[in-house]
Amino acid sequence: MTGSERDVLMKFLRELLQTHPRVYDDMAAKLIAESVSHQPYTTYLLVQRVLMLEAALKPNSSEGEAFTEFLSPHATDWAGRESPAEMDVPDRAPPARRLSLVELGLKAMERNSKIIWTVIFAAFAIVLLIQ
Repeated sequence: MTGSERDVLMKFLRELLQTHPRVYDDMAAKLIAESVSHQPYTTYLLVQRVLMLEAALKPNSSEGEAFTEFLSPHATDWAGRESPAEMDVPDRAPPARRLSLVELGLKAMERNSKIIWTVIFAAFAIVLLIQ
């Protein structure tokens, strides 16, 4: 990515973070989320496409000439291909993480909370009866 492409991208991302939709369609949001879950590069491709379309809408802009790598119209096949794309899709599962002793203890307490509370109440009752 060139420096000018980075500037255009950063400007777009700043505007995106400050924008709130006036109308929010739950059905559309659900369909979009479902599509995003099946294509790991969705957000990258959408931002790339929006910026290319914005550049096409204002052809006399200096930004339109700045796109040489990241926003090259040839950087992505938008129409699809005859054969499926061969790309390395990252694993959806996060890497396994070892739990600390504190986390293991908390999970054990969570699984056995009824027994623990029963023992606490029984001990409390015995202390009250003895006094």
